[in-house]
Amino acid sequence: MATSEKTPTKSSTANEEKKPASRTKTTKSGKTRTVSRAKPAAEQRQQRAQTVKSKAQKAPARKAAATEEKGLLDLFEHALRDMYYAERKIYRSLPKMIKAADDAALTEALSNHRDETQGHIETLEEVFELMHLRVKGEKCDAIDGILEEADGILEDFGDTLAGDAAIIFSARAVEHYEICRYHAMIGFADALGLDEVHAKLQSIYDQETASDTLLTSLAEDSVNEAASEYDEGDSQ
Repeated sequence: MATSEKTPTKSSTANEEKKPASRTKTTKSGKTRTVSRAKPAAEQRQQRAQTVKSKAQKAPARKAAATEEKGLLDLFEHALRDMYYAERKIYRSLPKMIKAADDAALTEALSNHRDETQGHIETLEEVFELMHLRVKGEKCDAIDGILEEADGILEDFGDTLAGDAAIIFSARAVEHYEICRYHAMIGFADALGLDEVHAKLQSIYDQETASDTLLTSLAEDSVNEAASEYDEGDSQ
């Protein structure tokens, strides 16, 4: 009995057309490169990682060249310095929140996370070392803005029934910034073949997400309810 070839459907054909194996990209200098969309093989990843580490060692020379061309390694370095600055700034800011917190569980959670933050700073220093880069932060306007807003909110609500809710409100903004950045950096490390760096960043990311989950639970289980007592009394 003869078998007939399966004709591809319009949808499957369309998907193949939408996702070609490679694409061309024109750089700022006008050069055209072919960029593969496929995941590299293990051997290719190792070679890429070696090349990346070699380029990282030449970071000062790359900056001195003042070239307009930037790659993922350059973006990763920027993110690493950005987060090193951010973690150190957060570490210095947490005592104010800890002192202002009234709920015992919230005080404990913030205190424990400050210890974790010290660990994050040390882990990032290990990443700098793995990348053969000088340990140095880069001013992060985003975290400066988030922490400045947190100070204002604490000033307005710190001595009120909504004080603990306000602290969680601000602390979760910090956590979400960190979660977003570390998630992206993990992807960069994976693409660059930096498996050890990937693992270290993943450990920080896991602690940040756990901290956000705990803060959310505290808010929903007790803190928000306590803060709402003012509104209940006012309505009466």
